[in-house]
Amino acid sequence: SAGGELSTMCPWADTMRFRYHWASPLHYANTPNVCNFKFSRDCHNSRGQQGMCVVGAINNYTDQLYTYGDSPKSSYNLTESLMFLAHFVGDVHQPLHVGYEEDEGGNTIMVRWYRRKANLHHVWDVSIIDTVMKDFYNKSLDTMVDALQTNLTEGWSDDVGHWENCANKEATC
Repeated sequence: SAGGELSTMCPWADTMRFRYHWASPLHYANTPNVCNFKFSRDCHNSRGQQGMCVVGAINNYTDQLYTYGDSPKSSYNLTESLMFLAHFVGDVHQPLHVGYEEDEGGNTIMVRWYRRKANLHHVWDVSIIDTVMKDFYNKSLDTMVDALQTNLTEGWSDDVGHWENCANKEATC
C-alpha cells in the first residue's frame, strides 16, 4: 500500500525488471561519446527498436495517462502507467542513467569510496546515501527523510529561481 504517497511506489519498476524484461532499457538513455542527446540516435534498445529508453518511456506513459478514455479501446493499466512514469522521472534525473554508452551507467568505472573499491553506479545509488545517513543522521533513515522533507518544502524550494538561472552552465555537461 502506498499510504497516499506516490513516492513509496517509485521503486516498483526496479522490482519488476526480472518480470518485465522488455522494460530494462527504459531505465536509461545512452549517448555515444558526445554531450548531447538525440532521440532518433539514442533512444532504442539493443535490437534497434525506437522509443526504448527512459525519455521514450516518459513520453509513452505520460501519453497513456493523458489520453486514457479517449477511445473505448484504451486498455492501459493506469496504475502501472503511473508507477512507471514516477519511477522513470526519477531515473532520468540520476546522472548515471543518462550518459555515455561506453561506461554502462558508471558500472564499468571503478572508484574507491572510503578505502572500499566499488563501481561508480553503486557508490552513487548506495554508498553515498549510507555514508550520509551514518555520518549526519545517526544511522536513522526516518531522521534523514524528515530532514530532506523539511529542506525540500521549507528551504531549497525557495531557491528555484537561483537554480533556473545557474551561471555555471558548463557544470551540466
